[in-house]
Amino acid sequence: MAKEKFNWKGLFIHEKDAAKGNTTEKVENNTTPSTNAFPGNTNTSTKFPEERRKISVDDSVLGSIIEMYEAGFDSLNQPGYDFYEFFKAVKSVDVDSPQIYKMALTMARGVEPKVTKSALLTQADFYIQEIEKVHRHYEIQGNAKKKQIQDTQRTKKSNLTAEISALEKKLLEIQNQISEKKNELHSIDANMITDIADIDQKIIANDTARTKILETITSVVEGIKNHI
Repeated sequence: MAKEKFNWKGLFIHEKDAAKGNTTEKVENNTTPSTNAFPGNTNTSTKFPEERRKISVDDSVLGSIIEMYEAGFDSLNQPGYDFYEFFKAVKSVDVDSPQIYKMALTMARGVEPKVTKSALLTQADFYIQEIEKVHRHYEIQGNAKKKQIQDTQRTKKSNLTAEISALEKKLLEIQNQISEKKNELHSIDANMITDIADIDQKIIANDTARTKILETITSVVEGIKNHI
């Protein structure tokens, strides 16, 4: 009996992001009709870029994704005995033992006499194609999400770079203004010294002139007093 379709929305997107997009996708399969199918793109080609294989994946992350694939695989189980039950039977014992396959086929024919090698391989293709569709769908979604983050990162960096450049320009202008004001401050002393020296000369000359003329006047006054 088919199990309820597994929810894959949490693989690359948060629930709040999923609400913005389409939450259901129908997948048609021409090989084996099925009401249970992974949501996903119809492109079945799957290749992992070399650089992705170099990334160290946390065990908890890998474990959760494997569980999602296994649950999705379970959701594809077709009515009656087919490759799904055969796969489970072999996997529960030893997938590397040739004898297990013969025993599993014998047991399968005891449940469903129509089970054949070719039928199992055809059914296996259906499961493989559905899993490939899901993988491709979420690979595209993951790359789109990553591109969105990278684009946002580039935009923020570009904006911050422009802001820093503008601030540096303002800083340079302020530094030039400070330099000009310092030069102006230093020139004040030089200019004032010349002006003060000129005034000091005039003050001294004023005193000297006063003294001289008063001395002359005083001499005349004394002459009047003494000689008249």
